[in-house]
This record gives sequence, structure tokens and C-alpha cells, in this order.
Amino acid sequence: RRLNSNLWSPYHEELIPTYYFYGYDGSLTEPPCTEIVSWFVMDKPMMISRQQLEQMKRLIFTHVAEDCRKTSVHYDHSVARPIQESAGRQVWHCTEENFLPDDARGK
Repeated sequence: RRLNSNLWSPYHEELIPTYYFYGYDGSLTEPPCTEIVSWFVMDKPMMISRQQLEQMKRLIFTHVAEDCRKTSVHYDHSVARPIQESAGRQVWHCTEENFLPDDARGK
């Protein structure tokens, strides 16, 4: 997608449609699967084109380093670890009640 400005921003509303998210504490998805990660998932989906999806899949599943070895354990359209149960972990939802972006403060 082409942004409407000459200045690129990773926080542009066309790239990230919301400031708000769901979060939970979890673990790495690749061995050793250590429980040291806090995951954050935006609460509104970001729309991408079919071409962008295919490009991401190529990068994730088929990328090869200069020495001809695969660079990730994400291959054959799978991940190294299946989806896990929540194991009682709390999922939180950060909303406007928890956080106001700079441009919304004082309104």
C-alpha cells in the first residue's frame, strides 16, 4: 500500500488501524519454548492483499541463507510448536480506558 505522505511512519493509521490490543504472557514458538514472552495482538485486523500474504509466507517458510540453509524452523507451512492450551494464563484487553494516544489526550 502506498501511504499518502512522503514521510514513512510505522505507526501510520493505514498500517496499524488501532492502538489497542489483547495481550498474554506465553512462551517462544521455537525450541526451547521458554516461557519468557509477552504476546500482543491488535484488536482490529490489519488488512493485507493476497500478494502481501504470499510474500510473507515465502519469507517465513522458504527463506534460505547465503550458505543454502533454511533460516527458520517454520517450514512446510507449519510452525515448530502446535497451539497450546492457555494453562490458566490471563488474557487482557488494553482499551481507551487504559491508554490514550497522544493525539487523543486533552480532548
